[in-house]
Amino acid sequence: MNYKYLIGVDGGGTKTHVRIETADGSAIAEATAGPSALMHGRQMAWDVICDAVQTAFHKAGITPPAHEHMAVGCGLSGVNVPQWADEFAGLNPGFGSLAVVSDAITTLFGAHQGRPGAIVAIGTGSIGAALLADGRRRLLGGWGFPSGDEASGAWLGLHAINHVQQVFDGCANSDIFAEDVMRFCGGGNGNSNRNNILDWLARANQSMYAQLAPLVVKHTAHSLVACSIMEKAGNAIAKFASALDPSTQLPLALCGGLAAPLKPFLPLSLRQRVISPAADSAGGGLILIRQQLARKCI
Repeated sequence: MNYKYLIGVDGGGTKTHVRIETADGSAIAEATAGPSALMHGRQMAWDVICDAVQTAFHKAGITPPAHEHMAVGCGLSGVNVPQWADEFAGLNPGFGSLAVVSDAITTLFGAHQGRPGAIVAIGTGSIGAALLADGRRRLLGGWGFPSGDEASGAWLGLHAINHVQQVFDGCANSDIFAEDVMRFCGGGNGNSNRNNILDWLARANQSMYAQLAPLVVKHTAHSLVACSIMEKAGNAIAKFASALDPSTQLPLALCGGLAAPLKPFLPLSLRQRVISPAADSAGGGLILIRQQLARKCI
C-alpha cells in the first residue's frame, strides 16, 4: 500500500515529538505533546501521540486523513519491557503500518542518518545504542529509574533531593542550590517543615525527579555540590561510551535535552570525540518506517 503521510514519533517521559512528511520526503509539520513513555500507560501513550499528530496536521492547515493512510515509526521509552511493547502494538488505533522500537534506536538512526555510529541519549532517562558496520545493533542501559538511567534528568534530580535531605539532617551545609530545590518541592527555605518535602517524595515519579534537573544545571557555576553531580554524570556517560564502542572507532553523538549542559562535564578525551547529531529521534522514526516499508516492497 502507498501511504500519503509518514510520521516519526519520539515518545519520552517528559514529552512527545512528532514529525510528519509526505511519501516523497516533503516536510509537512511537527508538534509536541505530553509524555508517551510506556511506563505511563500504553493507551495513554496512544492518546498523546494521536493528539500530537492531530495538532501537527492542524498547524499545517491540513485535515487529518484516516489513520489507515498513514505509516508511523515510533521510538518510545519503555519498549524494552516486552509486555508493554506488545500491549502498545495491540492498541494501534488503525494506522496502516506501524514500526515500534526503543527511542534509543530512533535517536541512533536520526543522529547518524541510518549509518553506523553510536549515541548516548540523556533526557528524562538515559540509554546508549550503537549500529555496527555489519548491521548489528548494540543497546545498553535502559534499566529504568531509579536503579538505572545514570546521568539522566531523573538521576540528577534524585541526587539533588538527596542533597536537600542531608541539609535537613545537618549532614551537609545549606546553599542556594539546596534552597532552590526545597522551594521547588514545596519546602520553602532551610527552616521549613520537612513534611512538605516528604509529601513531595511520596508523590514523586521519574518525570517529577527530572523536573529538578534544570536546577542542578542552573547552579553548577556557584555550587560545588551541583558541579559534583554534573561531573559524576559526565563520568557515567563516559562509561556508557566505552562499553558501546571500546575501540572508539564509531562516530559518537551525545543526544537528548541534557546533551548540551552535560557536554562540558565529559572527560576531555571523550568531549573531543563527540559530534552533533544530524537529526533527532522523530527524524529517526521516519527513517525507521521508511526502512520497514522498503523491506515490504522487496
